[in-house]
Amino acid sequence: MAALSRSTAAAVPIHAVAAAGDLQLHRLQWGVGSWLSSPADLHLAAGQTLALLGHNGAGKSALLDTLAGFLPARAGSLHLGERDLTRLPPEQRRIGYMFQRDALFPHWSVERNLRFGRGASARLDTLIDALDIGPWLELRPHQLSGGQRQRVALARALVGAPDLLLLDEPFAAIDPESRPALRRTLGELLRQHKRTAVLVTHDASDARLLGDQVSVLDNGRLLQTGPAQAVFDHPADLRTARLTGVDNLWTLDIQEPGPGETLRLGRNGQTVLAWHGPAALPPAAQATRRCTAAVRAENLQVVTAHASAEPGSLALHASLIDARCEGPLWRLCCALAGGLEAQAFVLPAAWRALQAEPGEPLLLRLRQQDVQLLP
Repeated sequence: MAALSRSTAAAVPIHAVAAAGDLQLHRLQWGVGSWLSSPADLHLAAGQTLALLGHNGAGKSALLDTLAGFLPARAGSLHLGERDLTRLPPEQRRIGYMFQRDALFPHWSVERNLRFGRGASARLDTLIDALDIGPWLELRPHQLSGGQRQRVALARALVGAPDLLLLDEPFAAIDPESRPALRRTLGELLRQHKRTAVLVTHDASDARLLGDQVSVLDNGRLLQTGPAQAVFDHPADLRTARLTGVDNLWTLDIQEPGPGETLRLGRNGQTVLAWHGPAALPPAAQATRRCTAAVRAENLQVVTAHASAEPGSLALHASLIDARCEGPLWRLCCALAGGLEAQAFVLPAAWRALQAEPGEPLLLRLRQQDVQLLP
């Protein structure tokens, strides 16, 4: 556990912190044993947070360990501002690391864990207050819950003003009720201190809410990188759409357009979507005469079957299958033409106004720009 001396950062006022510089990966390859990633190019502006999104086994933690210097880069280079970190040992990189497991020293108190390494002379008051860990300073890790230990580990990663902050699944041990509040706290701390940070997660909500930039990683390959909203609104391929949590992925055949239509998509001989205007069809789909329409559940507006059409929007005829409350929203499962299903979210007031029962017809409105056609 010698690496713990690098797991630090500081509660320093925002005006007292100078950004260390942009994070740049140039054809970087990382690996564990015989497994090797694809070459990766990435640029993260100083003070921004990159959310690295992918399933277990995608290579996310191995990339963090390579950024920290615990694993050697297999090829390419890694720079932070003007500093070339590629061959530097971990202790010279000035990196704060929050491990997926809290990795606190079990025989030390919380305060002594925070005072280890760069924390020896750092100001801690603001950070202790922000993470609400003051009552635990004299306790040892075994006296804390998993969520409390994660808060302490996060504090230790923020002690000492590191040039780069690495966060490996920071909410892994947090109970569902506490997770939103801690996520907000972390977001505020990152914005306050303008630390350049890389956050690893398999949770699309974490990536969307905390990442200024989002990179989608699958089996060691960066599928797409860009501003968070752009990646979530416009996934580049089917794998990215799945990893970013797109609820509706409809495999559709390209049909002959009707009068005035430029594109008609359907399933089993039935039309599902019909465009009256230009539609961006992937070149590969033109050859196979098939594509996947990616539609986020929150982009579907559910109205009664007799509601009037809206200019510029697509209309999908549906019938209600089921409706379930998911926290502040209701999730509606609807049947579409051709045997497809659609997931849609509605606010409680809208659900009450619908007064729909299973089997009743509904209309799903959708802006054309909210449909991504993928090969």
